[in-house]
Amino acid sequence: MKKLPLSAQVTIIAGHPFRGRIEPVAGAETLVVQMRDTAPDGVNWASCVRTTVPGRREPDWLQTGDVLFPARGNVSRAVLIDEQIGTLKAVAAPHFFLLRTKKASLLPAYLAWWLNQDPVQRHLEQNAQSSTLVRNIARTVLETTPLALPPLAEQQKLAGVALAMHQEETLLMRLRQSNQHIMTGLARDLLAR
Repeated sequence: MKKLPLSAQVTIIAGHPFRGRIEPVAGAETLVVQMRDTAPDGVNWASCVRTTVPGRREPDWLQTGDVLFPARGNVSRAVLIDEQIGTLKAVAAPHFFLLRTKKASLLPAYLAWWLNQDPVQRHLEQNAQSSTLVRNIARTVLETTPLALPPLAEQQKLAGVALAMHQEETLLMRLRQSNQHIMTGLARDLLAR
């Protein structure tokens, strides 16, 4: 199995350079994905700010298969941009690196999974620049992050298992919430007697 630096298989692009606060603009068609809009299962598109995108050059629009990786913060979890993006025009906030695979030999879902695994997270933690409050991942650290590149069939299996485990966790959480509602209802019935 090949082990390469991330930059050998991935183009790393800085998030869109907004100056100052990202202000909502009524009627704007462009979305900005910020840290608060992401979760392990993807982007919550409904919570993204709609605004105009400043700058002279064409923005790096997010597309299916891109992976967002937070450059700042104490949690460095990669998020896959999946087909839910549809026809939305969206950019990543400056706190993200946008990762785009260079070759068909690397599946984006596998890349997101790999970046979220403990050995990679440990590597990033050990090489991060930290202040007393916030951890920063430098571009060079991300570029040199090791990437284990198994054959495509194995990447598909790993990504599939990760998706199944996430779906199972989501179902278990819903079941716990449902059970809690049942128990609360039973307690209210007892109290009403």
